[in-house]
Amino acid sequence: MTLTTLSLLAGVAGASAFVAAPIGAAHQKPFGQGSAVADFSCDLPPVLAPAGDGLPSAESLFSSREALLKQVRRHQAIVQVPSICYDDLGDFDEDERWAPFYDVHDTLAKTYPVIHKRTNLDKVNTFGLVYTIDGSNPALKPIVLAAHQDVVPVADVSTWTHPPFDAYFDGEWIWGRGSSDDKNSLTALMSAVETLLSNPDWTPSRTIILAFGFDEECSGNRGAGKIGEFLTEKYGDDGIALILDEGGLPMQLLGDDTLYVLPSVMEKGHVDVWAELHVVGGHSSIPFPHTGIGIAAEIVTALESHPYEPAVLKGSPVYNHLVCVARYSPHDAPEIVDLLRKDDLEKLTAVFVGEGGDAARYMVQTSQAIDLIQGGQKINAMPEVVTLGVNYRVAPQDSIPKVQHNFLKHIESVVEKYNISVKAFEGDEAYEAYVSELASDGVSAGVNYDALLVLQGRGKSESTPVSPTSGPVWDVFSGTIQHAFAFEGGRVVPVGEIMNGNTDTRHYLNLTPNVYRWTPSRQRGSENIHTIDERVRMESHMEILRFYYDLIRNFDGAEV
Repeated sequence: MTLTTLSLLAGVAGASAFVAAPIGAAHQKPFGQGSAVADFSCDLPPVLAPAGDGLPSAESLFSSREALLKQVRRHQAIVQVPSICYDDLGDFDEDERWAPFYDVHDTLAKTYPVIHKRTNLDKVNTFGLVYTIDGSNPALKPIVLAAHQDVVPVADVSTWTHPPFDAYFDGEWIWGRGSSDDKNSLTALMSAVETLLSNPDWTPSRTIILAFGFDEECSGNRGAGKIGEFLTEKYGDDGIALILDEGGLPMQLLGDDTLYVLPSVMEKGHVDVWAELHVVGGHSSIPFPHTGIGIAAEIVTALESHPYEPAVLKGSPVYNHLVCVARYSPHDAPEIVDLLRKDDLEKLTAVFVGEGGDAARYMVQTSQAIDLIQGGQKINAMPEVVTLGVNYRVAPQDSIPKVQHNFLKHIESVVEKYNISVKAFEGDEAYEAYVSELASDGVSAGVNYDALLVLQGRGKSESTPVSPTSGPVWDVFSGTIQHAFAFEGGRVVPVGEIMNGNTDTRHYLNLTPNVYRWTPSRQRGSENIHTIDERVRMESHMEILRFYYDLIRNFDGAEV
């Protein structure tokens, strides 16, 4: 969520009477409807500072200029490796673009020698890394701290201020692809554990697992998907106490006394719809009025003319976040207070989205992005095949079958205009049942016209269960956050939120209900994820390192 999103909420009058449905792990669609639920009042567990393990404090270890420069060197080493995940990567032994991942492994081994001496390292499906530090108490469930090794491609190196794999440090920022997403977490986690293990007398009571996938940017099936199977075989369903991966929103200070910390407790659903249009080609000197690309352009226009509607659902993470703001912040948002009291969700949604812009909108609305279009082979030959790739992140009020149904519905006029035969989502029983139930498919299928449109849904994952924001595991997590980011004269309020994107945790959901997605960062801790001039502020990175160090210590001392 952006600063503007939360600025409208700054100073809502405290009111613990504002309640919402809790968000238990079983909820997937819509929240707080048709079930008996308890109240959500945003109570805070105690602040939890590490104690009793004889280790030096995070502040003493990671606050000096010397410590920062050491982290700069560590982070530069990993950012300089171009470990790009391409959507069309082939087999490991046939596609040379996998080669940089061997360099990632070599770099980690060189940079973190103590970890590689004192942990058990399993390489899962060639490039997945699972480091295990065995705990002395087998009765304590392990914790899993996750990150990913891969990065997205760079479209045009010349557009960057500093080359994307130079890892240039300007005294404040490290610039480079992956410097934030997600090698920021990777470096900080490895550095925290390296520091702990460098104390020869320290052995954890609880087993600690570092899990690093390698294709998160390509849905994670070969990386985290296989790591999830490996961990399930070893620890079983519900065999893990906590999983923490990247994600969440930057921390937000409202007024001068309340810092809201917003780990993601839920991910939106995901589906990629691929549309392949087959048309008759021919010589460009005698063109058709509309080539396949022209028809595809009309399909794009039809889709973009039908955005989804936002909705703040009662009991959802967004709603509960507003409840927390209403309870803890001072007096500048009476409209939000009034709308919560009236239970006017429609108006609450309008205000939330209107003030927060797109960052807020797409927390509560299904997103639709036409990201890929391919077509044509020769400048003087009309294209015979045109492909569109449309990415959807599905909000809880919608579903993947609904998205697929709407895709057809919204392009119906184009299909009819050009007499296109459609093969839609064949073999997708959930979709076919949905369309049958609504009796509204409305387009032809299986007829031999000159044009054929084939639709497929790939990379599907429904919105995830919502992780608890109460109970013993949350209490340790929240208490550590409150300690790590405490400031004089103020309070720290951790509260769950919805994540717009998806993470490797989609492959780990059976291992524990306590799945959180959060990179501990303030506003402008990093910039330009997935685009030109990605960079991370190294002072922010040091905060992340201090938090991970304290989190491991607190869970090691907790009986959860």
